[in-house]
Amino acid sequence: CYNTMQKSEIENTGDAEQLIKQVIAANPEFEMKIKVLLLELEVLRQDGNRVPSNSFLRKDYWQELLRLNTRTARKKYLTFLFKLEKKKENMQLKKEKKQQDKKPKSDENAEDHLTYSLMHNTILLRVYDSTINNFYNSRLIKALMFGQKLIVDCGYYKEMTTRENVNCAKQLMLLFAENRINDDPYDLHLCNLNKQSSLAQALHRQIATMYEPWFPLNIHQESYLEIFPKDKLIYLTPHCRQEMLDYDHDAVYIIGGIVDKSKSDPLSLAKAKREGLRMLKLPVDRYLQWRAGSGKNLTLNQMILVLLDIKATGDWNYALRHVPRRKVVDEGNITYDQTLGYDRTIEDDGRGIRSEVKGEPNIRDQHNKRMSIFSILYRVQISRH
Repeated sequence: CYNTMQKSEIENTGDAEQLIKQVIAANPEFEMKIKVLLLELEVLRQDGNRVPSNSFLRKDYWQELLRLNTRTARKKYLTFLFKLEKKKENMQLKKEKKQQDKKPKSDENAEDHLTYSLMHNTILLRVYDSTINNFYNSRLIKALMFGQKLIVDCGYYKEMTTRENVNCAKQLMLLFAENRINDDPYDLHLCNLNKQSSLAQALHRQIATMYEPWFPLNIHQESYLEIFPKDKLIYLTPHCRQEMLDYDHDAVYIIGGIVDKSKSDPLSLAKAKREGLRMLKLPVDRYLQWRAGSGKNLTLNQMILVLLDIKATGDWNYALRHVPRRKVVDEGNITYDQTLGYDRTIEDDGRGIRSEVKGEPNIRDQHNKRMSIFSILYRVQISRH
């Protein structure tokens, strides 16, 4: 297998050179930059750094490398591409091994399975993947006519990096998949989606048939304000104050299609205020107790699961089960402080006491001061022993 892969890599060298020529032809100013990049790649490779082969680099990868200004950023991106290349190689090796392990059907190994004389056909109906796919799509077609509308605002691509756009596209694909297999799916609308943006291109790689006229997904380049009545729109943003206690089956909810790993600016809150829309947030603080240091943001596919469950049951305790357990405190660790009059969680990590408090802001501040003093005394006591 290794020799076969090495041979294919040599054959793809000419394709890589042809691809570099195409990038230079699109913009002649890139010729000198690409020469510097090739030299930089070779130096990193000779130093033992994790760098992908030139044959693996696609046109969009080269464009991203040209966009990055610092050597550190390019090195991080090359490390990411190296891991991606090795992942695809391992998947290809597993696929080839699986094909080799398949044994031809014969009468000798058919003792543990029902077989019949007519070309080994069974009395059971065979269900193909295409049949299951058409069944799930039929649910979405029904939702297009009768289902509740749900909007994903895809207008934040300029606020995200290339990697965040790719991650957002994967989450949108998972959101579409989770919605499709539900018994009562939403009628999804992707609004403000610029087809030339990196988000749309990454999503198109995830869902190749998304622009086909028969595909059960609504894609709009224009804003949702031009499609739906404004009084029906409700923007779900974690930065607002009002909680969504009751689910409205007649409303059109909007989810912000954004992945903000590097920064957590209230972009959706500012946009909803600017457009004069109603705003709500999920009541996660009311029903969950978060671990110290864990972010309260949910992915897009987790959001759709929560909304589908609250639409079907109306029970927030059941709907919020999709929040990752690593972010919340187990109920067994919650204790009631009689002196303060509210629940708190205390965790001992061997170095001191970390406290996670639910209560009024002024009470919380007083408790944090008391816990900081107690933590110092606790460390002093440990050091003495």
